Amino acid sequence: MTKRTSKKEIRKQTRMLALIIAVLIVLIAGLVIYQITSERKKDQDEIVIVLDNAHGGDASGNQGIISEDEYNEKVIDALAAKLEAHTDYTVVRTHQDGQAMAVSTRVDVINSSKADLVLSVRCHDGMSPNFVGTMIFAQPAVSPHHADSVAFARALAEAFQSKDITCTTGYFYNHPIKVGYFQEHLVPLEDETDYQEETYDLMKADAPVAIVSQINVNAQEDVDAWATEEGYEKAADLYYQAIRTMFK
Repeated sequence: MTKRTSKKEIRKQTRMLALIIAVLIVLIAGLVIYQITSERKKDQDEIVIVLDNAHGGDASGNQGIISEDEYNEKVIDALAAKLEAHTDYTVVRTHQDGQAMAVSTRVDVINSSKADLVLSVRCHDGMSPNFVGTMIFAQPAVSPHHADSVAFARALAEAFQSKDITCTTGYFYNHPIKVGYFQEHLVPLEDETDYQEETYDLMKADAPVAIVSQINVNAQEDVDAWATEEGYEKAADLYYQAIRTMFK
């Protein structure tokens, strides 16, 4: 004869089932929260480095013994490989090799990437008396990222100087002479005067930016020293060293 389950036992079993369900809900909720927190922490721990080739495609930059855009691409490719070898960094490029892109669009890429640091590599042609050797430019004092930009410029300079490579740091402005004409106005990092003059448009990005005008495309000595596989790696090593200094 089958024994009937009493109402008391049914209530007891119901309460036990409810307790088990409640415990499961708490456990599942805990796992979900842990997963979300872990993902957020992962996102926060990732350092976003934006690399910018100042030229590309039809906008090939300064021309001399070598083409500026090609040199920049080689260095950035080598640097990107070093950064991507470490999980600490997420590398974003403002545009791909061989592609021309307006500065305003490159700034949009930087802003949307929520960059922690931006490095723009370029060259000069030696025609300007103000450009001698390697020049490293930071965002002016009016920029909200001025302090970090200056720190990055100094870290870059220290990296170059550690290899006995002469370089200077400062700010770049276009000083108006007359309507439609400007003269390069370079001042040292210590001069935080608001000159109310235009600087590189890339400096307007919402992130710490440093622009390096590294070599003279018309100087055989520079080309021999840097425009080789060893030279690209050497430049990338110096940039990598400075970036690591910023995020010790």
